[in-house]
Amino acid sequence: LQALKRKPDLFLCSNLDVKAVFQCGVLSLKFPEAPTVKASCGFFTELLPRCGEIAPVGQVVHENGKVLLQAVLEGIGGQASRSLMDHFAEILFALNKHCFSYLSIW
Repeated sequence: LQALKRKPDLFLCSNLDVKAVFQCGVLSLKFPEAPTVKASCGFFTELLPRCGEIAPVGQVVHENGKVLLQAVLEGIGGQASRSLMDHFAEILFALNKHCFSYLSIW
């Protein structure tokens, strides 16, 4: 999360597997530890606004966003602690704001 905030062009590096980072973030949303889930939510709320400006991020979100949406809805549906709902809501807001055309398809 901190790397993304301070150096977003890190995601332009050809050696970085953006899809793997994205999938790790999605998996982390399902962890039982609240701090891990909170950090993962923060990662996605920072990542999603960059879909339009960083092509590799946009591509991965386009191809794998449905999995993210599913994980968020599962968390809200009862898989995660109630104290984390605001963090999951932030991801939904970011998806709605930055990926609306995909969101309606997913």
